[in-house]
Amino acid sequence: MQNLGTVPDTVQVAVRIRPLSSQELAGGHHNVIIQPNPAEPRLIARGAEEFTFTEVYGPTVSQAEVYDRSVRSIVLKLLQGFNVSILAYGQTGSGKTYTIGTSFDGRLTNQSGILPRALLDIFDAVNAPPEGDGSSASYRVFCSFMELYQEHVYDLLSHRNRYERLLGIREDTEGVIVPGLTELAVSSAEETFRWLMVGANSRATAPTRMNKESNRSHTIFTVIIRSRRKTNATAGEHVRISKLHFVDLAGSERAKKSRASGDRLRESIQINKGLLALGNVISALASSSGTSQTKSARTTFVSYRDSKLTRLLQNSLGGNSITLMLACVSPADYNIEETISTLRYADRALSIRNKPARTPPASMGQSSSMAEVERLSKTVSELRTENDQLRRRIAAELKPAIEAGLAGGKNGTGRHLAAQNRLLHGQLQSSIEESTRNELRASIAENALGRLEPLVLHELRTEYDDLTGMATCPLSGDELRTKCEEILLRYRTEYEALQQRPTAQHRSTLD
Repeated sequence: MQNLGTVPDTVQVAVRIRPLSSQELAGGHHNVIIQPNPAEPRLIARGAEEFTFTEVYGPTVSQAEVYDRSVRSIVLKLLQGFNVSILAYGQTGSGKTYTIGTSFDGRLTNQSGILPRALLDIFDAVNAPPEGDGSSASYRVFCSFMELYQEHVYDLLSHRNRYERLLGIREDTEGVIVPGLTELAVSSAEETFRWLMVGANSRATAPTRMNKESNRSHTIFTVIIRSRRKTNATAGEHVRISKLHFVDLAGSERAKKSRASGDRLRESIQINKGLLALGNVISALASSSGTSQTKSARTTFVSYRDSKLTRLLQNSLGGNSITLMLACVSPADYNIEETISTLRYADRALSIRNKPARTPPASMGQSSSMAEVERLSKTVSELRTENDQLRRRIAAELKPAIEAGLAGGKNGTGRHLAAQNRLLHGQLQSSIEESTRNELRASIAENALGRLEPLVLHELRTEYDDLTGMATCPLSGDELRTKCEEILLRYRTEYEALQQRPTAQHRSTLD
């Protein structure tokens, strides 16, 4: 699409036409999207409307060709300090998730999407030997994965439960941020694949009439590169942070076609609202980026705040990011209205002008702070990995016992394990009660000591006053003895009451 030396200042748009499915062919549907010349990025819809984009990929184009022609060059801009965004936009069932690759299963094949291919190139470049230009660079790679479901942002890489993964959106001097979003340090493409699969398994999906595995949320998988470069000339150190966003948008759908109801209908309403806000932002940006310098063109208001989706994509559309939109469409005649709508929005997106620029290097003070953040992030990542390994090891150790219990339901082994479990539970309860009893006994003794100590000190003070000639009112020996006996009697009474409390074993015999 462009060579490594150029930086596109407009949103690049590549249209991908999926092939007709077996169900569509069986139903007698036909193709209404025509690409007159496969070598030209031009297509004709419904025999009348003509569109020209940056690239157009027909139904027979492979995943590798899409990546090589449209994605590879801008992905490598990430290591030069540019922010990059890749969006998949289109109707539900048009092949967005397939193209992006967020449903990656860990096996690299010809069907793998652009995301795993990009990760391989990124780590190849990060681990490449330094260039002989007198400078040395080191890289740290992090990843995050968030989901926007019904206008709520969820952290897909968090170890917490679903409700504790809920996050908010804020704005600072650097733009829109998501405080608390998990960023994991990764050292290889394979490790990043594992976290990608962990997050994808937590994504909200559900079957609909139009798609058996319909994604019910928008997701953003982000790769963060922190590069530290030291030059021999100044012996200075520059730190840059650049980000690559893979945005897999949920597909638009019509309730009449999907026949959604209940939760699915509410999900589709929120999806369509977010996509409508995104379409309005695209239209506004296209108008303000036009060649006309009229007052209306210069002052067009862009309503980013109408949706959390547009707020999250604010830097990708009209910001300082290099942006590629992958518009995925269905060629079937019964989807022509949705396809035309997608192509029109994609055509408008071609006019959006971004301001791609390298992220500014951090100062030395910021560099030391970022080094501390990297160290802490690495520690958190290591602890998460260790915790994950412990969970797997415990699950592996418990699996034989669980299987033995399930298999022994007929021959008595299950009953034996249940009895053994009750015995262990009783022993644990007795140990807890004995510990609690000892704590109470120590507390009673401390209280008694606290009452005796003032009396003893009073007596010692009286003897000292007698020696120094100071006049005080001492207690007689009988009075002191009586008070001590009262305290000891109270201690004995409380201790005997403690001993008479029923234990777990005693309660089980009563039951």
